[in-house]
Amino acid sequence: MHYLKFLMGIALAAALTACGGGGGSAGTTLGSGGSASATTGTPTLVVELRDAANAVTNVVSGAGVTARATVKDASGVVVAGKLVTFTGDAALVKFSPASGQVLTDASGVASIQVIPASLSAAGAGTFNVAATVGTTALATSFDFQLFASSVVLTALDLGNGSLPAFGNRAVSVVALINGVAAVNTPVTFQATCGQVSPATATTDNTGKAVATYSANSSSCSGSNVAISVSAPGAASVQGGIAVQAPLASNIQFVSATPQLIYLSGSGGATQSRLSFRVVDSSGTGLQNQSVQLSLVTSIGTGVSLNTVGGVAPVTLTSDSSGLVSVAVFSGTVPTSVQVRAVLTTNTNVVATSSILTVASGRPVQRALSLAVDKFAIEGFNIDGNSTDLTLSLADRQGNPVPDGTQVNFVASAGVMIPAVCVTAGGLSSCKVSIRSQGTRPTSGIVAVLAYTPGEEDFVDANFNNVYDAGESFTDLGNAYRDDNNSGTYDTGEFTVIRSGGTTCGGSTNGRPDTCDGVWGLADVRVQANIVFSTSAGTISGTLTNTVVGTSTLGSLDLLIADLNGNSMPTGSLISISVTSANNTGCTANLPTSTIPNRLTSFRQTVSTAKCQNGDRLTAIVTSPSGRVTSLNFTVP
Repeated sequence: MHYLKFLMGIALAAALTACGGGGGSAGTTLGSGGSASATTGTPTLVVELRDAANAVTNVVSGAGVTARATVKDASGVVVAGKLVTFTGDAALVKFSPASGQVLTDASGVASIQVIPASLSAAGAGTFNVAATVGTTALATSFDFQLFASSVVLTALDLGNGSLPAFGNRAVSVVALINGVAAVNTPVTFQATCGQVSPATATTDNTGKAVATYSANSSSCSGSNVAISVSAPGAASVQGGIAVQAPLASNIQFVSATPQLIYLSGSGGATQSRLSFRVVDSSGTGLQNQSVQLSLVTSIGTGVSLNTVGGVAPVTLTSDSSGLVSVAVFSGTVPTSVQVRAVLTTNTNVVATSSILTVASGRPVQRALSLAVDKFAIEGFNIDGNSTDLTLSLADRQGNPVPDGTQVNFVASAGVMIPAVCVTAGGLSSCKVSIRSQGTRPTSGIVAVLAYTPGEEDFVDANFNNVYDAGESFTDLGNAYRDDNNSGTYDTGEFTVIRSGGTTCGGSTNGRPDTCDGVWGLADVRVQANIVFSTSAGTISGTLTNTVVGTSTLGSLDLLIADLNGNSMPTGSLISISVTSANNTGCTANLPTSTIPNRLTSFRQTVSTAKCQNGDRLTAIVTSPSGRVTSLNFTVP
């Protein structure tokens, strides 16, 4: 019996050995069908590659393969949630997820996507796979083959029909690798006109790349735009989109340059250029659009369109920016002008310009004005003091004179800075200054004459805005500077020599015997007088003091002048100092504290109160330079 038990033990041991059980050394064995296993004692790690058809393979295709690692414990039971790490030649393959680390699922399988590192990658390589079960580290490797991908782009999908001007459309293409959808493949779009966004799109899981084409340039309109698509390793494909020509939807008035022109022969600008723009619904200018332009102006003004004397409508074609422009010429009558623009292909598309003004332009005598900042400056004894003079002009209608109108200034003493001023900025005025220097007139009064070519005033009896023979006018003779303010021309006074020989009178009309008896052009002129005042002055006056009931009231009448009897410098300070002899509270009320802007001497009345015999009032005038003039008055 014991012998039988011994034989049975030997047989069982042999059977166990034949089955490979009972342990042994760890090692790696390659299985058939492209799989491998590693065994360390009892736990196992088995790896295989499967293609898109779920067939076992050792070839990594362009479409990628799935690497599957199965982990089992010592009892042959699958292990879920176990970390498995995949590594490989980065020049050949890459993983998804990129870390190469995944967990086993409930079946003990860790799956990871393996794709070529690039479309051009090719060669043989090895995967290394590792996991740990308990304290046992498992590792295995798997050899694979990688062939360069063959990428093919299908025909472009550019949509159906033509594309409206400035429209958008989705465009797409499918990329295939060895006949299988090329996933995550960059595809580049290009267009000969307009824009494709994004310029480079990535294929989705079906191999499709989608972008949007925009015909966002006017140059695309009415043309066939070529679209080309390329991908690494693939031949490019092309297609075309027909873009419709845009439709004009509006005409915009752009500008009139300048907005004010003047009668022919006025010396100012007599031509303005009016611009319109033809646009589509997006506001983009349209080229090669036919536009008819015509005057919206009453007959008889002399205004012409496009050419001098032209009054008929003209048809023009818009340029590359959609612009058409036409010239407007002034006539002989001041007026307002408008121009109408009509699209010839659709007469409902109309625009009218803003008003363009035609003015006479030439300054007239009655509209001339010369303003002086300070009539009296401390210039009789001091060089370099000055005051500003502003000349304002207008034409017969009260409109501004043309920019660039030159006005001449001449003075009997000092210096004009500048001697000529020019109107600018549409202000119809200009400014100069006069500075004290050189020989002064003994009177201290300096005459300043401003003059410029203009036209003579007339009475428009028939209200046609032009002078007609027989209408009354002011005949202006040669302008002169009335240095002594006599009101008439005196020998030696400055004269602007023109022509004439007819008697004319008065300083405004001009120098005697220099009128011509004919309405027309003449120098319009205006004069201002400036005082070069002395620094020292003179004070005179009368002090009265009267007892009224229980009150004592009085007045101090002052006359203040410079040494030539003219005004003290404008802004000179006036003050009254009171010295009470008996501390009676004598007061003086001075209405103003400065010399106002004037030419002549200044009279000032100062009221007093509570002044008694012996009280003293001192009138004090201080020039801008600090020179003091004073005079004492004692209460009687």
